[in-house]
Amino acid sequence: MERVLHHNPRGVSIVREDFKLRSQVKVVISYDGKRHCLRTYRFNRTEQVIDIPYCSWANLDCCGGWDFDEEYLDTAVQKGLKLFAGRVTSLKWQYAPNLPTADEALREFEQLKNSLPSGVIADVETPAVDHGCLYTFICRTGCISDHIDLGSVFEGYDNLGCHLSEHERKEIIRLCGIEICQYGKGQAPFSYVHAAGVVQLVVTGLLLGYPIESTVSIIEGH
Repeated sequence: MERVLHHNPRGVSIVREDFKLRSQVKVVISYDGKRHCLRTYRFNRTEQVIDIPYCSWANLDCCGGWDFDEEYLDTAVQKGLKLFAGRVTSLKWQYAPNLPTADEALREFEQLKNSLPSGVIADVETPAVDHGCLYTFICRTGCISDHIDLGSVFEGYDNLGCHLSEHERKEIIRLCGIEICQYGKGQAPFSYVHAAGVVQLVVTGLLLGYPIESTVSIIEGH
């Protein structure tokens, strides 16, 4: 039996189905009277609830792989739903004259930045403008390990049958001790957009608030 984990205003649903030994989560959209699968995540079934703060399937909906709720992305950090939100604003060009210019988009971003509550900051990414888009981010202050118990994270991976080595755990702990805002700047230890390898995938998942089940699926090649 399928269970809906999240549904966004664009008509995209994230649904889970459990089998005897394995579970799968599908991202689906319905049109033309048919349901189309956009992405499938597969992982070991576990009876133990894996509940990591700031991580949810709603956050995974904002991964950029399909139409998502941009208002959710712009407010999730402020609402305590995720630690870091990378934003992309398309800019005006020949075939999209109604979009904002870079200066207009920056002025609008400054208004958002000035409205943020204590403990939440925003800035432009490095580089700020690239390929006709303005890149900005909103994040909580502090580092990932200030907000998330990494022991619970490692336990969750173990429960899913994805056993991280001692070296991998130490590197994850190190990277999770870096200021969250650094991941949006030029001095980031790695590009979260191009995360590669187990360690970077785990850290990126925590940074962006993705459920660890989805990260396990990617690590295992599903």
